[in-house]
Amino acid sequence: VYDLEIIDLGMDFEGIAKVDGKVVFVPGALIGEKVHAKIIKANSSYAIARPEIMFNKSQYRQKPFCNVFKTCGGCTGQRISYEMQLSLKNKLVENLLKKQGVKYSKINSTIGMGMPYYYRNKVQYPTRQDENGNNKIGFYSSRTHQIVENDCCYIQNRTIDILSKSLFEDLVKNGFSMYSDETKKGDIKHLLIRRGYHTREIMVVIVVSNKELLKDTRFDKIIKKLSKNENIKSIFLNINENDTNEILGEKCVKIYGEYYIIYKLDESGQWIGEFKYVIGPKSFFQVNTLQAEVLYSKLKESLKIEKDDIVFDLYSGVGSIGIFLSKEAKKIYGIEIEEEAVKMANINIKENNVKNAEYIAGSVEEKIFEFKNRKIKPDIIVVDPPRKGLDKKSIKYILDFKPKKIGYISCNPATLARDLGLLEKEYDIDEITPVDMFPHTSHIESIAILKLKE
Repeated sequence: VYDLEIIDLGMDFEGIAKVDGKVVFVPGALIGEKVHAKIIKANSSYAIARPEIMFNKSQYRQKPFCNVFKTCGGCTGQRISYEMQLSLKNKLVENLLKKQGVKYSKINSTIGMGMPYYYRNKVQYPTRQDENGNNKIGFYSSRTHQIVENDCCYIQNRTIDILSKSLFEDLVKNGFSMYSDETKKGDIKHLLIRRGYHTREIMVVIVVSNKELLKDTRFDKIIKKLSKNENIKSIFLNINENDTNEILGEKCVKIYGEYYIIYKLDESGQWIGEFKYVIGPKSFFQVNTLQAEVLYSKLKESLKIEKDDIVFDLYSGVGSIGIFLSKEAKKIYGIEIEEEAVKMANINIKENNVKNAEYIAGSVEEKIFEFKNRKIKPDIIVVDPPRKGLDKKSIKYILDFKPKKIGYISCNPATLARDLGLLEKEYDIDEITPVDMFPHTSHIESIAILKLKE
């Protein structure tokens, strides 16, 4: 047992103290607080302590607004004032860049939300049967497979949060069993619901445990009830027979309505939805629509694209970024590994009457080489990779192309710092802007603008 002074916060907003030079993580504690804490785990490099008595509370500490805060573990930032959350996210990005020895001109203040609640346009709830045979819907408690039920999730859009609970109840009433992690039996694994912020169109995806359920006539009653809601445009069954942490399986079968719904993005501030995108059940799209508009607008503003510029849009998804930038550029070339997303991107080109964009399916590290063979040279490369960051081959090809500017959108500041460390051999890092896409969590999206050295 030690009396600890919290000197910093970690990647998940946990407090950090030091004892004899060793780092001690103290979940729940904030910078500047002093706590009486018990070490519950230790190894050669770090320890974890549980706070038992708090001697002084930080002025930035606030009462959590969610009644399952302690058990859910999802929104670890809600005990911190929102103003301080934004400051801490800046510091998180800054510390990781410093750790990698990355040099940069400036880091802008984190761009936050005016109303940082109910922002997620996609709900993904696991549905499970516990050891007592009780059916539950909710989120997994931190580091467990125990479902934490909630009446209201304060970061989900209320419409689809309420809809998911209602659908769960109807599935149970119609005799469907929820999946059990212990017995590996049960019909329904997850409910995934998406909603277009500007369009209000809704897509429902019910993840089932085996393909035989495609023939189950009990879904007829479910479809009949859901279809009475005029905003529900699509209903899918997704078959996931694997016992993994993956939410969706490979096969999605439409059982009602259209194959896709429409999302819109607006950069005018008039909520007219200037750009529209068709979204399928497995498409990637930013979960915070309002902040996506901020993110893409800031990217466009910072890149200062000229009318003769050729832009590569790598890890392009459904083409959301490239189409958003298309009015400024001469030509957009996009690469995305998910074939379904590329189909959506090519539909989106037509939906937005974009004549200067081309999207192809394949891995970035392979397809970018094809552009080189076609003698296509980019003036600007925009990347929006997954959390693992850029592949080393991709970095090599980017450095070979030597575009005059790079716009790097990152959802993981650790891999952003690593990749910038490799790119700064040829590029000056002009500015970095964190954008808070995920209020009340420790996650942060960032835009880095790189310029070719003279």
